[in-house]
Amino acid sequence: MRIRDLHGPVAASAFAGLLGAGLADTLITLARADGPVPLGPLALVAIGLYGVAGLLVGLGLGALWGAAVGALPGGWAGLRADPELDRGVTAGILSVLAGVVVVAIVAALGHTVLVGKMQSQKLAAIASAGLVLLAAPPGAAVALGAYRPARALAARLPRPSRLSTTGLLLLALLGAGVLAGIFALSRADWRVLDLGPLGALAIAALLGVGHGMFWSRSARGVALAQRVSPRAAKIAALAVVVVALALGARTPESSGVWKAIADGSLGLRLGSTLARGFTDHDGDGFSARWGGGDCDDTRADVYPGAEDLPGDGVDQNCEGGDAVAAAEPAPEPEAPAPPPEPARSPSAKTKGVAGGGAAAGAGSFKGNILIVTIDAFRGDRLGVAGYGRPPGRSLTPTLDALAKRGAYFRRAWSQAPNTPRSFPSILTSRYPSEIAWDKPGVNYPNLLPSNVTFFEGLAAAGLKNLGIFSHFYFTPDRGISKAFAEWSDDGAGTIAESNKDVASPRIVPRVIDRLKKAAARKERFALWTHLFEPHSSYMVHKEFPPKLNGVPGLMEKYDYEIAYVDLWLKKLFAALAELGLADDTAIVVMADHGEAWGEHKVYFHGQDLFDEQLRVPLIIAIPGQPPRAFDDPVSLVDVGPTLLDLVGAPVPAGMRGRSLLPRIRGEDRPARPIFSELLPATAWPHHAAMMVDGKHKIIHRISDRRYELYDLGADPGEKKNLADAPAARATFESLRAKVVAFEERKR
Repeated sequence: MRIRDLHGPVAASAFAGLLGAGLADTLITLARADGPVPLGPLALVAIGLYGVAGLLVGLGLGALWGAAVGALPGGWAGLRADPELDRGVTAGILSVLAGVVVVAIVAALGHTVLVGKMQSQKLAAIASAGLVLLAAPPGAAVALGAYRPARALAARLPRPSRLSTTGLLLLALLGAGVLAGIFALSRADWRVLDLGPLGALAIAALLGVGHGMFWSRSARGVALAQRVSPRAAKIAALAVVVVALALGARTPESSGVWKAIADGSLGLRLGSTLARGFTDHDGDGFSARWGGGDCDDTRADVYPGAEDLPGDGVDQNCEGGDAVAAAEPAPEPEAPAPPPEPARSPSAKTKGVAGGGAAAGAGSFKGNILIVTIDAFRGDRLGVAGYGRPPGRSLTPTLDALAKRGAYFRRAWSQAPNTPRSFPSILTSRYPSEIAWDKPGVNYPNLLPSNVTFFEGLAAAGLKNLGIFSHFYFTPDRGISKAFAEWSDDGAGTIAESNKDVASPRIVPRVIDRLKKAAARKERFALWTHLFEPHSSYMVHKEFPPKLNGVPGLMEKYDYEIAYVDLWLKKLFAALAELGLADDTAIVVMADHGEAWGEHKVYFHGQDLFDEQLRVPLIIAIPGQPPRAFDDPVSLVDVGPTLLDLVGAPVPAGMRGRSLLPRIRGEDRPARPIFSELLPATAWPHHAAMMVDGKHKIIHRISDRRYELYDLGADPGEKKNLADAPAARATFESLRAKVVAFEERKR
């Protein structure tokens, strides 16, 4: 068969390869599923989605092959026979590459300066297209100018008789592309990437090549090809794909197929996402097909996760009925204040300092507050939590000592698994979905002025709010600097620069210098600072040289980042004591979120609501209060009300947390459910809610239309999903009703 006639076989092999990859993905998905999955519906979904991809890719490759070979006089044989033609084609490819490089450089510079700072996907896409159009004229000019020197270069390149210079160049470009892809993956945090589609593509390529070799090279394949009607084969393939597509699209969203695809497929997860996008008729981001869960695809205000307006007769969030109006929860009665403690004589170091070491009864604390937040710090990494590297050697002796002299909450949850949602939640003592954002759907939304933070209450109580940071997030325009007398973010870089920054040696000395001024001026302050090191990318410190490689090595570096922060906290706390402020300063240490290490097939944070991303350290050390450790479930929304209660300031009615001060004083308080949220954003458009109630935890994957239930007492690693277990049915229904009520609450 002549090369110019291969466009049909190329298209057929591409289709067969992708269809085979779909069947392979079906088997892989079944093998990875943690429960029974109906094979028939799964196979129909796979055949439909991969079949459509195969038809499109096959037609495209066939057309490209035919166009490329047809554009050459005499085809590939003409290239081998005519050296001048061969050099001309090679020069054309090289000159086009020169133009493409110019376009790529302009696009990269434009992305760095402009597009990379945009949080709107639509604006970023428009700007990217504009950059390409802007770069096209100079790229074309360079390509035209490069043709003559490229032809001279082509004359010097080797010219194998079977390949020709053009063929050799194309093979070299293919190899360079593969190496570039490998290099790019090696430089990226590939563990957060979904590489499943690449695996499916590799399987498709292997099967496609095998298909072509069988039908064109093997005697049996050649003989069979003579008996098969190409027209009949095309009609049969198209019919199979169309039927599978129609039936697969109607697979109920309650089917285990969609959970299996989301958890363990290669390319089906991407394929089903694209299919939902193409069948989203009302443009609300959800489809009524492909397990999308839209219960009314004609109304853009009805979709999973929508705010359900009570009493309007419409099920906006597709949870099976209209929301019921609920009254605002009544405020908890104030716990009686303890009897006054005898005044302590201030030490020589603390005389004259605000508060004079007064004990912390309700509203009696007249001292200072130091708040230290640490990024991406898992609650189980503290030495007092039983962790060590190596075992028995704590990473956090400074924080361990603080926990042993203060109130240490072993079971504390963040309200979001990422920084831009967690900190606003802490400051306002409200859940992320209740906060007034300027642009709710972007990666880093800003707070509107209507939000009330607990620092406003501290300022009203007479404390001078000081913020000292050096990180891209802590710019004043975020809306988080409200009520601060001083706010410093000196030395902060871009997102990329901050991710590779070692900022504690820059921040802690600035904090110590400001504490010196406060002590000299006898200022009463509330100082907040943030240490970023445990956030990826993890840097190597000479104090803690890593010894491991791969994922264990990455985790080792993460642990040593925590140990490095603990060293700087030692310097900070020592300075507090040397300045005579220790006996008059309440210290709060917490993290904004945790960090995942593959416990649930994801790494780092911001992707789900499992405990490795939500459980954080919380230590509140108040002068005059005895040390206590608690197993009560608490939230970071409780921190603000606790500090307001501590200084005698009223807690605004809109705050969702409650003061932990009664527990710190040793009083019993009834447990309350803990809630956290994952809100959709540009980089991760997934929506979920979580509730911990007693020993049980329920996760509602709103975007995926499914629930998970875990018994944290028997299964602290959240490995056994009980949502479909008959024995847990009553518990599941009860918790499901509570978490849905949380989602439908008045905001």
